[in-house]
Amino acid sequence: MSHNKEYLKLTTVLFRSMQNVEAVIKNDISSYQLNTSEFGVLELLYNRGKQPIQSIANRMLMANSSMTYVIDKLEDKKMISRTQDEVDKRSTMIDLTKEGQLFFSSIFPSHVQTLSNIYQCLSPEELTALIESLKKIGYRAMEMSGAKK
Repeated sequence: MSHNKEYLKLTTVLFRSMQNVEAVIKNDISSYQLNTSEFGVLELLYNRGKQPIQSIANRMLMANSSMTYVIDKLEDKKMISRTQDEVDKRSTMIDLTKEGQLFFSSIFPSHVQTLSNIYQCLSPEELTALIESLKKIGYRAMEMSGAKK
């Protein structure tokens, strides 16, 4: 019975913590006149380089139609460009424009500082342990749901 109460408490703490972290991150991202999907696409391209639109949609856990809308908005803002994949002509490649690169490189350090401010209450050892613990929980829940890794 004791474990049951702890499981319930952990779930409540986990959800409330995530809501608070999400609120801080959304506020930070909106200060750059972006929504979380736009920021996520820019961050992926900034850190990983040119990507096929399907890969971006998969990484962002979005339907292709929703991703197309986000890409359209970023293209209107002159942040990204689309080109046809030279190898697979059916695939569209997305990359940061020079303006997108300059913009994201100017805001990313501030965003990283926001994350640092959230997590600085943890020692390096606690941070590592939390990452590993949350991975275990996530993988276990994924197995139970039948989802693929």
